[in-house]
Amino acid sequence: MTEEKATLLLIKGTIADLPPADREGVELAAAKLREVIAAHNDHGLMAFALVGAELQMEG
Repeated sequence: MTEEKATLLLIKGTIADLPPADREGVELAAAKLREVIAAHNDHGLMAFALVGAELQMEG
């Protein structure tokens, strides 16, 4: 199993363990992020990467 797949499974498992309202909130936010990325193609993906890196720095 790749490191990326292991990370994805860990995140999905963490989300699955959330209370239903929190799980629905995460799923809604993820859907909205996917819409923004799709609407802006490469720019959306780069913006997502930028925000992710900024959040890691704040972390």
